[in-house]
Formats: sequence, C-alpha cells, structure tokens
Amino acid sequence: MRETVQIPAGHSQYIRATYVRPDERAMDGANRELIIMVHGFPGNKNGTSDVFTDFEDVIGHKNYHTLRFDFRGCGASDGQPEDFTLHSAAQDFQTILQWAKDKHYQRFVFVGEGLGASIALMNGPPEALCYILLWPMIDLPMIARHVFRCDEIESDLTQNGFIQFEDEHVGFPFLQQLKTANMAKVLKDLGKPLLIMHGAKDERSPIEQLDMFRASAGKRRVEITSFQDGTHGLPQVNHRKSMFFHMRQFIEKYS
Repeated sequence: MRETVQIPAGHSQYIRATYVRPDERAMDGANRELIIMVHGFPGNKNGTSDVFTDFEDVIGHKNYHTLRFDFRGCGASDGQPEDFTLHSAAQDFQTILQWAKDKHYQRFVFVGEGLGASIALMNGPPEALCYILLWPMIDLPMIARHVFRCDEIESDLTQNGFIQFEDEHVGFPFLQQLKTANMAKVLKDLGKPLLIMHGAKDERSPIEQLDMFRASAGKRRVEITSFQDGTHGLPQVNHRKSMFFHMRQFIEKYS
C-alpha cells in the first residue's frame, strides 16, 4: 500500500513523503524495519532521474517498508529553497526518524543520493543497519567550489544572500556550511557497513571523493561499485539493473 503522508516540522510547516508498506502483513518481528531514502539538494523525493521511485518499485514485491520524503524547501514540502541548510536538513531528518519510531520501526536502512548521502551519514541513528550511498557528495568544501562555484560568485552571494542554481535559489548560509564541513570524523566514527554506487564519468560528484571512504574504512565493510562509463545519476538501463541488484543483495545481507 502506497500513501502520501505529511509530517509536522514546526513553524506550521509540513514535510511530505511517500510511504509504502505491505498491506497483507502485520508489523511484527523482522519487518519492524524501514528503508528511508534521502535525496540531495537541489532535489526531491523521487531522486536523481527517478532513482528512488524506480527502486521503490523494484523492491515493492519483497515486502519491504519504504519512505522517501522531501526536505523542507524541496519538492512538495513547505519552505523555500533558499532556506535549506545542513542544519534544517538535520532537523527534518530527526523529524522523519521520530515519525518512524512512533510507527514502531526499530531498525533502519538509509539510501542517500548526492548530498543526501552526507546528510544521512551525519545524522544516522544507532539503529541504522547499513547505508547505501549513490554518487555521494562527501567532500563538501570541494562540492561548494566544484558544483556551486562559491569562490567565483562570492559577490553575488554577498549582494543577494543566495545564488541561482539550475531552477532553484541556493542560500548563503547553506553554502557557507558546505565550505567548512568536515566529513572525515563522521566517516571514521561511523562503524556501519556501506555500499557505494558511482559513475566514473560523473562530472557533478567526482569519483575521486571515494578516496575519503577508502582512507577511513578501517575494519568496517565498505563495498564500492563504480561504472566506468557511468554519468551522474547512473540513468542508463544497464547500470540501473546492476545497481538495484547489488542494493537488494546488500539490504538482504544486513537486514
């Protein structure tokens, strides 16, 4: 059963999400587990090139419970894009977790894409079983320079308080947070299995960022699958089939 839910997020605002659960099974034992999908910014709950909606369809017949949501300032949720920050995203993430716990979910699998990968890693709870990271944006100062071109447009930021990126306004506080973020300690302390999917020809989220995962892996299980001809979002049909196969196997292994 698929339904649209709206979750209060303070200041008379709502987070809107798509919630899927098998309608023929009760909430007991093994299925007190929820797969939460975390989109990037700019973005929405469908994910890049509809990766989340496609994955939702692929695993639907496996009786998994899933939730994909729009951060405030994105998609159908309340708020303006220029108000999106890492801090507001963390608040929304915790709101989603509390909603899930109120629904009696006890364990979580997180699927994060782009910037959503870092948001999930920074805010994941002890109940997280594992993380699946799709084309992760993990070197956030580099993303500020490479994707949002902060150093080139500092005057626009100072004058307007935001920049125009694609079809969205991107706020100055968010970009400042990216420039000073350090994911190295987050990765070092994580201690959860990771599956990473990335395209070698991704120009938005350069594959060289994966060195940060390798450097911090330690004894933790980190599985990296790269597609040599893959572009951002891995939209090619053959890549999607392979990617979803590995994602299903990974979830089954750790859930």
